[in-house]
Amino acid sequence: MESVQVDVKIELGHTASVKKNPSPEGFTHDWVVFVRGPENCDISNFVEKVVFYLHESFTKPKRDPPYRVEEQGYGSFFLPVEVYFKNKEEPRKLKFDYDLVLPALGSLPIDNIRSEALTFTNPTEEFRKKLVKGGGIASIGTVNGIHR
Repeated sequence: MESVQVDVKIELGHTASVKKNPSPEGFTHDWVVFVRGPENCDISNFVEKVVFYLHESFTKPKRDPPYRVEEQGYGSFFLPVEVYFKNKEEPRKLKFDYDLVLPALGSLPIDNIRSEALTFTNPTEEFRKKLVKGGGIASIGTVNGIHR
């Protein structure tokens, strides 16, 4: 019996730098957190939306702009990220825990990227096409192994 498998990668990451002067609110850092495809792969082919859950001290801690949030702050925190897929069947979403780390005062900026390899087994033909269009690699597996 054959099964179809599609492997695709996404990147979660952030940049953070120390502000030249703290804001009136006391924010010492500027930062951007994002989800994207590697090597300019367009994940919008298979990703419906990305929801970022900022620390509760932020106004509107639940954010769902396209695939990034730009903010300022003064401390590091864990940031749950939900990636919703353009899929009518499971999985509809995956949740990742991301560690948003800010550089120490006087330090160089941070540019961090974490790569996630995702494997979808027997996706619908419609979702498989979206995954492949977004950079996914399809393969056919058999009882004897995987053939590419």
